[in-house]
Amino acid sequence: MIVADHISAVLLISGVITAVPIVQLFFPAATLKHLHQMSIDDPSGLFFARHWGLVVFSIAALLVYAAGHAEARAPIMLAALIEKAGLVTMVAMHWNRPYARGLRAVALFDSACVLVYALYLLELA
Repeated sequence: MIVADHISAVLLISGVITAVPIVQLFFPAATLKHLHQMSIDDPSGLFFARHWGLVVFSIAALLVYAAGHAEARAPIMLAALIEKAGLVTMVAMHWNRPYARGLRAVALFDSACVLVYALYLLELA
């Protein structure tokens, strides 16, 4: 029950942290360089980087919403858990590659989120 007792704060904090890539929508090259240690000069790569920033921000906004709306928590947390687990898996598979180096901190944070979200969802079951 300890997770359930603090889930609103967990969702709010993890949602705000997850929202950071919104800057990637507006400044994809700079964000990739400074936040993820990546360099993409190709316009199509920058297009997808912008889109990724928007998608991640959308998930973050839903997490913040779920912090104050208990009736919406389970499906939102499940969606976020799936997205975060997918990213963690992809980074883990490429852990030693230079392009994944800048995503290691993200993967560690998302791993913690996946664990907490899963514990909460299992408490509901």
